[in-house]
Amino acid sequence: MMMRMLALVTVLLFSSSCGDSDGGGNTITVNPGESLQEAVDAAPAGSRILVNPGTYVASHNGQAAVLIEKSLHLIANVVDGETAIIVPGPGNTEGILVQGTEDAFVEDVVIRNFSIQGFEENGIWTRYVDGFEITDNDVGDSDHVGIYPTLSANGLVRDNIAYGGTDSALWVTGAEDIRVINNTVHTSPTGLEVTVSERIEMVENVAYNNVVGIGLYHDNDAGINPEDGLGYQGLTGLVARNNVYNNNLQNPATGGVVADLPTGLGILVLGNDGADIQDNTVTDNGFAGLVLIDWCLATEREDDDCKPDDVRIVGNTVTGNGTNPPEHPFAGLASDVIVLSAGERNCMADNTYGTTLTPAEVDAITEPSCPPVGG
Repeated sequence: MMMRMLALVTVLLFSSSCGDSDGGGNTITVNPGESLQEAVDAAPAGSRILVNPGTYVASHNGQAAVLIEKSLHLIANVVDGETAIIVPGPGNTEGILVQGTEDAFVEDVVIRNFSIQGFEENGIWTRYVDGFEITDNDVGDSDHVGIYPTLSANGLVRDNIAYGGTDSALWVTGAEDIRVINNTVHTSPTGLEVTVSERIEMVENVAYNNVVGIGLYHDNDAGINPEDGLGYQGLTGLVARNNVYNNNLQNPATGGVVADLPTGLGILVLGNDGADIQDNTVTDNGFAGLVLIDWCLATEREDDDCKPDDVRIVGNTVTGNGTNPPEHPFAGLASDVIVLSAGERNCMADNTYGTTLTPAEVDAITEPSCPPVGG
């Protein structure tokens, strides 16, 4: 242990005088056999930590393999296609956890190029973080969520692959101003999930082989008390130019509301308000391509506000869906588009779809054009 700490101190001193600069901080290099957590703890705020290829297993018995509580850029160095792999050590339930507090958000965090595999809870989890980038990571087989921005703001989640969760591959909740761009999410109950968040942009993602490709869910399914988040109630944001196909995975969840999700759904708006759904391609989902539905009706639960309101659905191609629904009370409605007991100020225009078995409700919200968001 003493030799490791001496090595880290040497690197810190060397980096301060001759290393690359990132925002005025140090650049520190970590090699296989050295401790990522010790490097993070020793680094001054604003530092850049480069992690060389290899497998990293923590031995400190903490909740997270890597806990970050300050401004930091943690970047895996890719060499000949090989990168840094983080796997659980004793007691580690989280891969990388970035943790601030309600009164003191952590600012300016970058997590890039890692492979994070097999954690009992979450692969990458942010809590109370303002200004972050999670890019180019491969996050697999987390028992809860792969990439999990919560209670956070002003973030970019881009070019990641997330898969194998027993809840969601990528889930944004209790957050604001997060851009989720060009990620691939697969083999999870929900590929890309958003709850109780505002101004979330979900653009050019690929969702396949999930139970539900993209899920915009009611406050009661948020996983946190909305009052503990940033104050938003059921608002979403932009869902645009995503490719959502072949989400026909048999549900691997064994309990709770996640286990109740029926397979074969492309984009599911489950009582969520304020979504702008445009120019998506949604194909080959066995139950339905696009569903806009009352949360209370779908779940047989109660709430004062169940219906999705202010949802704009424009320019989407929704075809080849609804051909192989699971056993379900609504299986008789299997088709490209289902609208059932929607709320107020919803609008559809310029969509291409082949089938709907709720034509009266679809027609009721279909217009020659839809006003812009906020219009």
